Amino acid sequence: MGVLAAACLIACGNGGNSSSMGDAGQETTYTPTLPNERPNEGILYTSVLEEFSIVNSAGNAIYGLIRRPDPALYPTLRFAAVIKVPGGINPGRSEALTDEAIALAEAGMVVVCFNAEGRLDSRNPEDIASEGGEDYNGFRNQDTLAEIFEYVMELPHVMPYNIGIRTQSYGITMGAGCAARHPEIPVKYIVDGEGPSSSFVTVQEPWALYSPSEHPSHNKYETVHEILGHYSTHRDSSEENLVFWEEREAIAFIGAFDGMYLRLQAEWDHSQPPSQPSEIGMYHDPPSWWQGKHACDMINAAVLAGVPWVRVNLSEQGNEVNDTFDSENLPVFLPGQLNSNPMIPVRAVLEMACLESDQS
Repeated sequence: MGVLAAACLIACGNGGNSSSMGDAGQETTYTPTLPNERPNEGILYTSVLEEFSIVNSAGNAIYGLIRRPDPALYPTLRFAAVIKVPGGINPGRSEALTDEAIALAEAGMVVVCFNAEGRLDSRNPEDIASEGGEDYNGFRNQDTLAEIFEYVMELPHVMPYNIGIRTQSYGITMGAGCAARHPEIPVKYIVDGEGPSSSFVTVQEPWALYSPSEHPSHNKYETVHEILGHYSTHRDSSEENLVFWEEREAIAFIGAFDGMYLRLQAEWDHSQPPSQPSEIGMYHDPPSWWQGKHACDMINAAVLAGVPWVRVNLSEQGNEVNDTFDSENLPVFLPGQLNSNPMIPVRAVLEMACLESDQS
């Protein structure tokens, strides 16, 4: 795998034609190229992997992988980019090897994947651990994501005002926090795959609230406590716990985002109850409220705070832009589970990259 140069030429302008000096000293003119909005249609780009690293403001080396259209085949094209933030507190660098990253690159995008501080994919012997300690998607991780965003903006083959963030599950905490706290970086969009809104949802309290004590998921909050070292503010209202969650509740940040926010929410949430039809009888007010409540909470918070473009799911679900929802007016969910169709997040990212915005 090639290694990206530590010092990259600064991309200029608003994504239009621009020039920079190539490896041999010749001036290269780059032409902006939007991706194919429908994967596997139109041009199918051949992609390559490239390593990169930055040293963040905390002084730690952060390691990542970029999958992008092969520069040997497309030397003068400038592409939209997306930075991926994995679910939970999982490592992300190896996500450049996934079908999602491959499909996005083949459609004509630069896909940026990284390990947050202290994270390593133990399943991949070639993975590289980023320096530093785990921050559980708090301010330090959010700041690092902003620094990676700035790094990507400077890549000459990237359209600097067509860069988005794709998060999965708890990754929305890092993504929303980064975009809200760093308005200087022009995040075009966030694609949020079923991310939890608050500590109550993050630590799986809905299971304890509604399921019988003998249900195997009733005590899920204890499992999350073993990972994070913190209960929800609902269960622990101590000052120390409130301070921890001030950095880590996406609903507190999403309203300050100034781009496009697309929430992906399936009929059966990957984490919140009920997770399958047989569990509906355990729940009430109404039975399936928690499978979409955190999605509605995030959407409503964004719309009411004035985020300029907000929607749930793909265009074919028919949910209106900037609509709000409640238990009596739920959005149209994706059928089944989100992971039942891995092309859904691919299509979501491609749509956002192709949509016009104030920044692009």
